Amino acid sequence: MPRWFKNMQQKSCLVRRLNVLALGVVLAACGTPAATGGDGDVLYFQPPDAKSDVPTVKTDIQDTATEDVTPDVPDVLPDVADVPDIDDSGDVDAADWQELAPPDVYIPECVTDTTCDDGNLCTVDLCANDKCKHSTVPGCCNTEADCPKAPVCKSATCVANACVNASVANCCASGMCCDPVKQTTKGAQAPCTDVAIGFEFDCQGVDIWGRRAIQGCDGKQTAACSGNTANYNWTEWLPVGSCPNGSLCQKKPDKTQFPACSGAPAPVPSCIADIGCFDGNPCTTDTCTNGACKHTLADSATLCGATATYTQYDCLTLPGGGDAGGSIVTRSQFASCGTTGACDGKAEWSPWTIIQDCAGNEKCDVPISTEPGTCTLVPVCKPGTTCCGADGQFLPTGTACGTAKVATEYQCETAAKGSKYTKHDGVAGCSGTSALCSAATPNWGNWNAAGSCAYNQLCSIPIAGALPVCTDVCIAGTTCCTTGGDWADQGAKCADALLKTVSICTQANGIETVLSAKLFPGCTGVDETCSTDPANLNKSAYSIVKQCQSYEKCVQSGDSASCVLNAPCQPGTQCCTANGQFAPLGAQCATANKTQLSCSNNLPGGAVLARDVSYGCSGYGAECSYDPANYFFSPWVDNTDCQPTEVCLSSDPTFLTAAECTTVQQCVPGTICCSATGAFLPKGTKCGTGNVVKTEYMCDSAALNGSILKKEYYSACVGVAANCSKLDADIVWDPAAWLVKQNCGPMNYCHVTGPTDPGVCNPTPP
Repeated sequence: MPRWFKNMQQKSCLVRRLNVLALGVVLAACGTPAATGGDGDVLYFQPPDAKSDVPTVKTDIQDTATEDVTPDVPDVLPDVADVPDIDDSGDVDAADWQELAPPDVYIPECVTDTTCDDGNLCTVDLCANDKCKHSTVPGCCNTEADCPKAPVCKSATCVANACVNASVANCCASGMCCDPVKQTTKGAQAPCTDVAIGFEFDCQGVDIWGRRAIQGCDGKQTAACSGNTANYNWTEWLPVGSCPNGSLCQKKPDKTQFPACSGAPAPVPSCIADIGCFDGNPCTTDTCTNGACKHTLADSATLCGATATYTQYDCLTLPGGGDAGGSIVTRSQFASCGTTGACDGKAEWSPWTIIQDCAGNEKCDVPISTEPGTCTLVPVCKPGTTCCGADGQFLPTGTACGTAKVATEYQCETAAKGSKYTKHDGVAGCSGTSALCSAATPNWGNWNAAGSCAYNQLCSIPIAGALPVCTDVCIAGTTCCTTGGDWADQGAKCADALLKTVSICTQANGIETVLSAKLFPGCTGVDETCSTDPANLNKSAYSIVKQCQSYEKCVQSGDSASCVLNAPCQPGTQCCTANGQFAPLGAQCATANKTQLSCSNNLPGGAVLARDVSYGCSGYGAECSYDPANYFFSPWVDNTDCQPTEVCLSSDPTFLTAAECTTVQQCVPGTICCSATGAFLPKGTKCGTGNVVKTEYMCDSAALNGSILKKEYYSACVGVAANCSKLDADIVWDPAAWLVKQNCGPMNYCHVTGPTDPGVCNPTPP
């Protein structure tokens, strides 16, 4: 049969399917070959890709199988050319249904089970009656939170989507040396019982002291006490008796023996606590009553042996019977006191004690009564059958149980361009929580190479596990995208706007040369951005701008280079050093043209000083500078010494011609720290008005609504010269009162940490 004819048949059949879906009818001829029942009125249809564990869908058709149930719908039939091609299996996906569905015709939610996959491994996803159905898998889990609470000393974990109760290391639920609250083994020497196993005594003057020991734990086992004396648990030393009539306590060489009292005859000591009456016999109850010891025979069934003569183990089942759950229990035989008051009675059993609780999916197994046994898993399936291990437990999720391929997954090896992609196939696998062998929990094989993307393409998986898609990195011809659809290299030119011209120094054949290049916006190499970041700029080739002369050199300054003189000036000329460099600022460049006079001090017996003033150098040229800031000054020398009754006075502080020694005045009247009569103003006279030289701060209160205070110091005269001093020893506090710098208000406190701290206002108390 020609393929085109077969396709025509299938497409026509598909249209008939769509038209009869409203009646709930699916013709077997359109899918897997149908099976007809014996009565001729039932058809069975198996979807081509249904899971192996899904029951066959059964559809009843009224009337007969041979009756033509296809209505004539010429107005809604699509053209054959419009119907997508269908493979020989007859499989049609949801997109086919949507595309071909005639108007007002029922559209199914699903066609096959695979379209119902919700991604949850703990559900069985089926397509039944055109609807998706998600059934929870019993005992399946995705996280520990899905598992029921674990029994004591077990931890609920989710392994391969199955809840497993794992044993907790060093955990115990019961036992004489188990801490049931913390579920941990008691430490070494921790008390194991309340029965005294030994006593020790000592003397303190007339007083008798004692302590008792009980059996302790060894820090390892939980079912029984330790018989090792090193693990005994001892009480603190306590007074237990006193020698009468002032006699002294005399201890015995053996600490386990009760001390005696000095004197002849030895007086009988009185007791003040039961511990002082211990007679060493475990079959008596020793008490101190009214200062006298009383020893009462214990019950004949009282256990008195320190070491068990026999230990037995057994299983304790839960009420209602059954293998699951239960506990491992133990008991031991010890000697009893009998009727004579000695530890020689018949052996008695201790009570049964639980040493381990089994989980709900475990059973107690004690094959030998003298050994503790174990908690073993309860079989949930028949060993050797599908998805059942030799221990009767379900095999882990994904364990292979079939050979036919049921699924394929793909993955990209990297996110980089030109990535390879791989695939692996899966066969039917166990669910992990039942004997079900299902395509929903496949067993995956190894990843194998499946292909690769081009050098300029990225690999992506649009749908998890589906066939990869290779796409170009960018659209060819767009900004920073090559004609091959890849990002242009970093620094590739992407705009003609000149950003900057840079120049550099280079040397060729002994000649220093200035080269320049132009900078334009460039690509980043990883996206479409046309960047002006310095790291991405496009730089043109360097070209020669200038070749330096023999007396020049190339000097680089930032992004700019230029030719400059090797020696800036002629050695031996004004303001030029012997090595051809400009003389420093203030260097003398001409003979003296002025004389400056000054006073050595303004005290009696001072001197008139003189120095020469010449024009100086600027530091950046070979010409003399006439700026006073660049003058050259010779050292000061004595010009005239004043008599002891004279002082030196000058009227011009710059270029003096009239500095002289005089007896008329101490200082120039009207100048700072000088009175109108030419006398020095007294020490402490304020001489600064607008220049505060020092400020101190303090708080006026530690309560709310306090203020930050300040006091200001000004420079003052020294009293023996016309000097205004800023030294702490000379400055003056003015006005002589604290001033308010800032009021903190009713909601704040004043905070000042020290005299120089300006302080702050803060709602927190200081």
